[in-house]
Amino acid sequence: MRSLVQMNLVRSTEVKDGKAKINLASTAIPDQHHSWLKDKAAAAVSELSGVEEVTVDLVEARPKELNQIEKIIAVMSGKGGVGKSLVAGLLATSFAREGKDVGILDADITGSSIPKMFGLDARPSGSETGILPVLSRSGIEIMSMNLLLPSEDEAVIWRGPLMSKAITQFWEEVLWGKLDCLIIDLPPGTGDAPLTVLQVIPISGVIDVFTPQELTEMIVKKAIKMAQKMNVRVLGVIENMSYLVLPETGKKMEIFGRSKGEEMAKASGAPLLGQLPIDPELARLCDQGEIERYSSDAVSELFTNVVAVLNGKKEG
Repeated sequence: MRSLVQMNLVRSTEVKDGKAKINLASTAIPDQHHSWLKDKAAAAVSELSGVEEVTVDLVEARPKELNQIEKIIAVMSGKGGVGKSLVAGLLATSFAREGKDVGILDADITGSSIPKMFGLDARPSGSETGILPVLSRSGIEIMSMNLLLPSEDEAVIWRGPLMSKAITQFWEEVLWGKLDCLIIDLPPGTGDAPLTVLQVIPISGVIDVFTPQELTEMIVKKAIKMAQKMNVRVLGVIENMSYLVLPETGKKMEIFGRSKGEEMAKASGAPLLGQLPIDPELARLCDQGEIERYSSDAVSELFTNVVAVLNGKKEG
């Protein structure tokens, strides 16, 4: 569980003449845990030097009033099956390894795969005042429709307005707390769900994922143009399944044809952030729900480039 500070539940503190007064938001905390929360906070504060008496009061606040998120990255593509969820998961894992507080908002309502990659099946907890995201093994906050379903293979048969409402709720009613980065895994295409994210959420920028095929190139350009028309910054592009390294020789084989990386970067007016190979080990770990165990030079280079472009140090 994240700390009260990480969840941004501490609203005010005052210490005067040995008396400490703490106001905590009770957002998303079930009623039966309120007394426990107050006792824990009082016990921690009472250990501070000079504090003789502690009073802890609970106050109401909405999750969106408490959420403080430094950077928000949307991972998108015009076509399904290119690896958006994979890239979202790898980026989140990389941020977590650097000691950053990170979350994943899974906006792919009808085709969620994030919980499977992270080996999650616990339901989100909370109360009438908010929802607590599920934590992965490395502490990544994750909110996904699949975590709310009776079973992971249950179909979500919704029209666009319902999906848009769910995404808005994931943004406004989930207690994300303080995060260095929130990564949003978008569904493919340029329909209601991506439109809702780009309109409702203050996106720092989008990353477009594609594979080398000609057909994919044409469709992905539509997603890039969507972001550009909505005045959302395109941070860069990532080519997934770019090549396969032959174990016998170490040579790179371009299974799906020559790389389209530079062409896509030019079309987006943003840098090529990375080229990810086809890696059977990565596929195995994702199937086993252990994506957080994966590391490679390609992912490290990708993460370095993403951080650089977020900090304005890498241009297209």
